[in-house]
Parts: sequence; structure tokens; C-alpha cells
Amino acid sequence: MKPDKVQLLIAEQVLTVTFILLICFINWALIITQVKKPMFYQSVKLMMIISLAIGDIIFALFPLVVHARQYFEADKTFMTCTLLTNATTYMFYLIHFVYGLGLVILAAEVFLRNRIQSIHDNRYKIISAVGASSVPWILGLIIILPLCMSNVDYENHCINSQSLESMFGVSVFLPVSLSIVISIDLNCLYGPTLQQRQITDTDLQPIIVSQQTVAQQENFHYNPLNSNPYPQNAVSYPYPANQQVMNQSSTVNINLNQGVSTIQVTPMNQRIEGQRLILISIIFGLMVVPIASITLRAAYIVWVDSMTKTVVTRFFFWLMVARSCLTPLIMIGYSNL
Repeated sequence: MKPDKVQLLIAEQVLTVTFILLICFINWALIITQVKKPMFYQSVKLMMIISLAIGDIIFALFPLVVHARQYFEADKTFMTCTLLTNATTYMFYLIHFVYGLGLVILAAEVFLRNRIQSIHDNRYKIISAVGASSVPWILGLIIILPLCMSNVDYENHCINSQSLESMFGVSVFLPVSLSIVISIDLNCLYGPTLQQRQITDTDLQPIIVSQQTVAQQENFHYNPLNSNPYPQNAVSYPYPANQQVMNQSSTVNINLNQGVSTIQVTPMNQRIEGQRLILISIIFGLMVVPIASITLRAAYIVWVDSMTKTVVTRFFFWLMVARSCLTPLIMIGYSNL
């Protein structure tokens, strides 16, 4: 039995309110979890996770609030062309572009973390963390907003002359592909990465070697009945009589390495992080690509009836929205690795 329009409207209202609450709760929990960690602002990983959570809150909640007003308000005059264009751009394009590039940066961070030495300059760490977490936002503002909003005719029925192929290709298919391919490439084909420390031929480390040689020229026998443990005619020394003690200290240059030596440590946490990022990237693709594909091929799909079309398209729409709840939940566990 197919649902009627009233049932679909009720379902849309329930889903809208439910996802607004879930997205707020889960992403705020993710942000608070990261902020409580010491020196989080010096970590590219933690700052990127916070940035993605903020993106989900802004880019997902704004369109959902607009949808909620459409469903619950009788007066629809608030829906202007500018508001509709902004909501559509955030929900279908910008949010996926930012999230996909964020996953790429997280994968690169896992890869680079195992190949560079620790940075001791705290200011450099802060600048690197803030800068890396801002890259998806900056690129989104530079690329996606002009691409999706510059060709809208705000005076004539709010028609966007920009092709759907270019908008979905740049904002959805490209970041999804990059996040999956780079996560697999950096964290599987080249991993698990081994931390390497090289010691060159010129690294000669002086080691102080203390040598103590005791030459005993006279043997004596200890008599347990004698309270004096030393032989007769002997002076009480800390050493037996007629014993020559030689203490020598010398500095010896020991070449710890001939050529190049590599100390390898297998970072198991990084291996798990790489696997978790691959999982998140695949889930990200499975939840956002279907609605983009259906929208692109809408003119070529033959539906049984209009109700079937509505049910299928709304299902994939809410699957896309659910991504802003599911991947942040996985991120909470990922951030603790």
C-alpha cells in the first residue's frame, strides 16, 4: 500500500524536526569532545574534526530550518529566490565539498604525521592546525558559491542556468572520489607508515667508559673464626692488602652506525585511523552520491507513477541528510584513536 500525500507530509515534518535535533546534539557533542582535549588547537586532526562538525551544523541546519518553515507555516511568502538558492547550495553542494576535502586533509595528516619529526614551535603548530582546517571552507567559498549561485536569474522564476553536471561534478563526485582514493592510497598502499630515524656517518657519539682493573698479587684465605677479615700484617683498607687498584676513565668515540641506520616503529593507532577514514569516506560516498545521480538522470528515469518518484527521491534526500548524523558519530570514536 502506497502512502498518500498527507502521510508523506507528516513523515516529512517528523523527519525534519528529528534531524534538526540529532544534527545539533551529535555535532555539538563531537565539538565538545575535541575542545576538552588538551592543546586541541595545536592538532590538525582535532581542529579539522571541529571544522567539519561546524560545517554540518551550519550547512545542514540552515536548509532544514527553511524546510521546516515551509511545512509548518501557512504563509509561504518568506521563501524568496535568494533564500531558496542559498538553502539549495548549502544542502546539495557546499556541505559535501567541504566535508570531502576535510576527509582528504585528515588522510594526509595521518600520512604526514608518521614521516616528519615533531614540531617544537607551538605557534607553528597552531598556525598549521587553523590553516589546514580552514582550507575546505576557503576553497568552498572561492569555487562552489560562484559556481552554484552566479548564474541564477533572481528576477525570472529563480532559474539557474549553470549545468547540474558541473555543479554536482565539482561539489559531490570530485570530493567523494578524492576522499576515498587518497584515504586508501595514503593509508593502505603506503602503510602502515613506519617512523624512521636516520643516523649518518658523522653522528659519532662520545660515551664515557669507566674501567676498573684489580690486580691481586697475594691470595689470602678468609677465616670465619677470625674477627678480622683481613690477613695478618695488613692495614685496614677498603681493599685487601698488597692489592693494586687502577681506575681508568677514558672517552671512547663509538660510531653507532656505519652508513645509515633506520629505527622502525609500527604505529598501530595510525593504521586504525587510516582504516577508519576509509570507512568514513565510503559511507560519505554511499549517502550523498545517490541523490546527486538521481537528480542528474531525472529526465531519463521512467517512473511507474509520481508517488513512486516522490518516495524514492525523498528517501535518498533524507539519506543524504542522515550523513550529517552518522559520520560525526563515527568521528567521535575516530578522534579518540
